[in-house]
Amino acid sequence: MKTARLLLCVGSLACTFAFAAATPRVSTKLPGKKGQVLTMFADEPVMLRAIRRARAELDDFFRVVDSPKSYQSNFSVRVAMREAGGGEYLWISGFREGDTLYEGVVDQDVHPPSAFKRGDKFTFKRADIVDWTYTDTREGRVHGAYTECALLTLAPADVAQKIRTEHKIDCDF
Repeated sequence: MKTARLLLCVGSLACTFAFAAATPRVSTKLPGKKGQVLTMFADEPVMLRAIRRARAELDDFFRVVDSPKSYQSNFSVRVAMREAGGGEYLWISGFREGDTLYEGVVDQDVHPPSAFKRGDKFTFKRADIVDWTYTDTREGRVHGAYTECALLTLAPADVAQKIRTEHKIDCDF
């Protein structure tokens, strides 16, 4: 009986560590800072809040995607790309809904390099979406991009504020 409890406990710990090691990263290049990449694990509290807000507004985003106005463009979703040893959340553009899956194109550099690169086709499920974004050129504003807001918490304060101001991003979550 004691052996069974010990194995259960050790098994649970092993599962916990395996999950932690496989937690995908969220990364972005810092504009204007050549080669600087901001990276955060998806289970960080600020990233979890960003993902919760994006998912809560996902239906609204898809309503805009289904009937975009002429001034709404650059529609992208950020989805999980899982590989051995973890994975990353990638921006996918040009996405279309199929019978059971979506298909789009990787719209960012992958850090660290993986089996996927910018321009590759990528299929995913709706449940894989953790963020979304589009640009409203009439307002000069970027909608969504909440995971980008979370990543900006790692940037120098002046750089982060400049990006939030220039793109009129709503980073309250």
